Order: sequence, then structure tokens, then C-alpha cells
Amino acid sequence: MSRLLSVAQPWIPDLDHELSPFTGYTRAHWEAAADRLLSSARVHGRQGGALVDFTADGSSSSVDRLEGFARTFLLAAMRVAGDPAGTRGEAAYWREALRRGIAGRLWPRLSDHSQPTVEAAAVAIGLHLARGPLWEPLDDATKTGICEWFDGAAGTWCADNNHVLLGATLAAFTSSVGWCDRRALVENALDRMEDWYRGDGWYTDGDGRRFDYYNAYAFHWYPFFIARMLGARLDDRRAEYRTRLGAFLVGYQHLVSRTGAPVLMGRSLIYRWAVTAPFWMARWEGVDVLPLSRMRRIASGTLRYFTEQGVLDDGILSLGWRASPSVDIVQSYSGSGSPYWASKGFLGLILPPDDTMWTQTESPMLSERDDVRVTLHAPRWVVESRDGLVTLHNLGSDGHPTRDEHLYRRLQFSSATVPVRGVGLRDNDLTIDGAVHRAASTATITPRGGAVTRALDAAGRHVETAVSAHLGDEATVYVARVRGAAGLRLTVSGAAVSWEGDDRSHEGVSGDGMAVVGAADLWAEIRWLGAWNASTGSVARGSRGPLSVEAGIEQVAGGTALGARAAYPRVTTAPLREDVIVAWQCSLRRDPDREGAARNVVDVRIAEDHVRMTLDGQEQVFRWSASEMFTADRYAQRAFRAAGG
Repeated sequence: MSRLLSVAQPWIPDLDHELSPFTGYTRAHWEAAADRLLSSARVHGRQGGALVDFTADGSSSSVDRLEGFARTFLLAAMRVAGDPAGTRGEAAYWREALRRGIAGRLWPRLSDHSQPTVEAAAVAIGLHLARGPLWEPLDDATKTGICEWFDGAAGTWCADNNHVLLGATLAAFTSSVGWCDRRALVENALDRMEDWYRGDGWYTDGDGRRFDYYNAYAFHWYPFFIARMLGARLDDRRAEYRTRLGAFLVGYQHLVSRTGAPVLMGRSLIYRWAVTAPFWMARWEGVDVLPLSRMRRIASGTLRYFTEQGVLDDGILSLGWRASPSVDIVQSYSGSGSPYWASKGFLGLILPPDDTMWTQTESPMLSERDDVRVTLHAPRWVVESRDGLVTLHNLGSDGHPTRDEHLYRRLQFSSATVPVRGVGLRDNDLTIDGAVHRAASTATITPRGGAVTRALDAAGRHVETAVSAHLGDEATVYVARVRGAAGLRLTVSGAAVSWEGDDRSHEGVSGDGMAVVGAADLWAEIRWLGAWNASTGSVARGSRGPLSVEAGIEQVAGGTALGARAAYPRVTTAPLREDVIVAWQCSLRRDPDREGAARNVVDVRIAEDHVRMTLDGQEQVFRWSASEMFTADRYAQRAFRAAGG
């Protein structure tokens, strides 16, 4: 049995290893974390609590202050809904805040591409969850004002992604309380969402291949509240959403390590344990594909991982991953109240204390029984869990179709590393000097790896790269075909290792194309295997080719969200003379002695659609992807207009 290390925190109840042998966390710990956030929200409340400003100098904008209110109001509603008798004072405080917000016209109106629409949706869900304690006692003027504010979103434009569900949530609420009938608007938004469903419970967040945690706290979140608000009319859709949630969780459960750390990839990572929301939603909706005891173990492990990083020491969530802000994972739309989408992870508090989800003894994650490797076909990911480390091999998720974003376009992500951001820096990838990586055009996934094809814009020219990966027990071997890069240098790189102070334990390079960085119990290594002319039909035996390479360590100025210092290993070639086939291997591991020498490569045979080579006496075939073309990835994001009536 594995247990998380204990870090004493005076505001957290004593650990209970009888009910929760893996995390020590029970409902009392979730309540304590929620109450700490709510207490802080009161301290930072303005205008009777209708606005919340979490900045030290009170400098938040009006939208940021609304954000601080709305997201902590959602948390308060969950707390009240799950314990109405014990939270009467809490309910009264937030009802008065609602009254003040409406009477004083303190909240910005809902307009085109409006951040206030996001926050209004949080308020609507909170009012639905705790309708008896929070909505019903309100005076008629406040109720009318709230509905009028919500209805301002009807007929507006929004980003053509998960934001279509926000206006639909508001329309569902106003319809559910009999203020107006906006059901057609709701159906229109839900129909648009169907265009993004890619199977196995996964949605792309708008056109393209934008797979990230918005599946957890948007696409498997808003539709269930919408369906509950509108009742029988959406029963058929709700049944389908349940099926999809179940399929999603079967793979999604593996994105959290046994230490509680989620894989760091995609935007809005500052929402932290919001990633646990679908586990609680599954219980609420009666989706029983995973044992309740395992789902709570995963969720509680994640909460404990963050609390023991000190993120709640002062009761304020920073714009970061740990306790301090981290600019490398913050988006342009993030404000002081943004991290409080972590509130979504407290959905379990709406369940009564005697619910089986809370009373069953924790059971282990699958990765606590054995090593795990699963394929997630929709996003084209292979996920491995070993030694308390989760590694995500990305062969088809791109983020925004027209942006080369570091949190999406990498070959690998993990629960212990974060992609680096900075000019000239590119970890975990193949790149050309100065290149901009375009969206993937094709991608294929298999249980042992996969392949992806994408274009790079480098030095004013179009460079095509096709990468095929083979996952071994110790390291991943990559083979790539690079066309159109003659005269340019090529770099392949490994994962970025982060650390604090002088914790780095090892850094080394060798003349034959090996580089390694180690810090604490994490090691990243890259080894060059060779390069060959890309001509079809060519054969090389026992040779790394004539292309010279230089191994090195790239330091990351300012570090990452996981440490003040960071570095990653890389290998850079001399300028290419022709189209080439290159091969290298990468490993990310806990044990510094686990990785052996570079693979022995012989008999490299190059065909138009694959490369066949012998690695350490075993023949391996690396195929280029021949999947359907991802045409939608070529388009800039569109806008969606909510139906006005």
C-alpha cells in the first residue's frame, strides 16, 4: 500500500487512514479546504460581498471582482446544498451579496464575447444547486434582476468553443424558474456541441484538435446542469451524456499520478483540482463505470497534492500551480479570481455525508497495483503510469488551430514536468531553428506508440515532419522524416526537469549525442541514434550516418511552474544537406540507474510509408501516419451566436 507523504498544516483535520488508507482525506478535509476559501472570500469581499478582490492592493478590474464573487459563490452553493442546516449563516451572507449586486448594478452586463457571461453561468449553477436556501428566499426584485442579467446573454456572440454552453446554462436557468422560455436557445447550443464530439467521451474544444481538461470541467459539467434544469425535455440527451461520461472516465482516471499530481498539459492549469469534477459528477449522475472508492481516492489525492504544496496556506489561490504565481501556465484571460474555478472540484460536497462515495474505504488506483499503459484514441494519446509518474505521449492534440502553444504542441507531457515557454526553447519535441509548428495534418495511435505529421514554417520555407514513436519499457524511440530543411539545423529534445535552489543532482553530456538532467528523484535523458538519407529504398547497416551532432543542456530562465530553475537535454545537428530520416530515444524516469546505453541500430530500410530498423536485435517498423486529414485544424476559430428567442 502506498501513502502520500504527510506535511503538517494546522487548518487541516488529522488524517484518517482507516477510512482513507491512501490519502488520509475524508469529507472533513474537503469541507475544511472549502471553508478556508470561503473565509478568505469574505475577508476580500467588497460591496457587501457582491464583489471579491483577491489582489493585495485592491487593484482588480470590475470583471475580476465579479469573477472572484461568482466562482466562490459557486463553492458556497455547494457547501450550502450539502449541509443546509449547518450553513444557514453562510447562505444568508451570500443571499445578501446577491441582493447588493443586483440593487447596486455592480456587475457588468452580458455582451458579445463577454467574460461576465462565464461568471453569470457560475452564479446560475449555484442558484440551481442550492435553490431552497439561496434562490427561494430572495425578494422578487432581486429574482427579476438576476433573470434580466442572465437574459442579457441571449442573442450575443461568443467564442465557438465551450463558451456556447455558458449562455445555454443561463437560458436553462431562466426557463426553469418560469421567467422566460429560452429552450430553443439551449437546444441550439447543445447541437453545436455535438459537432465537437470525437468519441470515447472526448470533445475537442471547438474546431480542430483542442483536447485538454475542458473535457473535465466544461463538456462533462455544463450539459448535466442544463439537463437537470430543463427536466424531461432533455432526458434523452442526458442519458447520452451519462454514457459519454462513463467512457471518458475509463481513460481519464489515468491522467492523475498516485502522488495526486495531474498531467500538466493544456490551458487553465491554474484551476488545479477542478480536474476532479467529473469523478463527483459520475456519482451524482449514477455513472458507475469506476468504483466509488477509487474515484474518491483519486480526487482526494489531488486535493491533498495541492494543499501540501501550500496553495491554501494563506487562503488565496495564486495564478499558478503551487503556492506562488507561475507566468508560464497563465493565460491572457486569467485574473485574480480565475483560479477559483477550483470550486468545481468541490462538487462532491453536494452529496450527503452518508453517501457511499464518502463512507466506503478508499481503494487503490490501477497504477498502484501495476504499471499502466492505455490508448486514448480521440485525442491520439498514449498514457503510461509507472513509478508514481504519469507520462502522456501526444500524437494528435494541438490546442488552438493557428497558435503554436507550448502547453499543447509537444510530443510528451507528464505529471512531474511542465512544457517550457520562451523564445528559442522547445522541450520534448523535434524542431528546426526558428520554426513555428503548425497543426497536425494526420495522426495515428497504437498501443505501442503512434505517428503524427505536421508542417513547420522555418526560415521562410515549408518544412514537413513526420514522426513515429515506439514506446518501450525504459524509453521511447522516435523516428522522423524531415523534408525541406536543407541548410537548417535540427534539434530534438527531452523533458524539462525543474528544481528549487541547489537541488539539481546531475547534468551531463557526451560526444556521441547523449544528454541528461537530473533533479531530486526525476531524470530526463536523450540519446541520438542516427540520421540517414531519406531516399526510398535506401539501406544503412550499423551506421549512425555522416551527420554530426552536438548534445547539450538548455537552461530555462525563470524556471517553470514546478520550480524556480529548470533545464532540458537536447541534441542539435549540423546544417542538413538533404531530406533525412533521424532517430533518437528519450526517457523520463525516477530511477537514475534504470536507463541503459543507447539502442544499437542496424539494418535501416527506408520505404515511402515506413522505416524498418533493427533495434538491439529486434526488428521494429516505424510507420508514418496515414489517417484522415484534419482539415478543421486549418481554420481560425469562429464565433457562435446564441439564438435570441
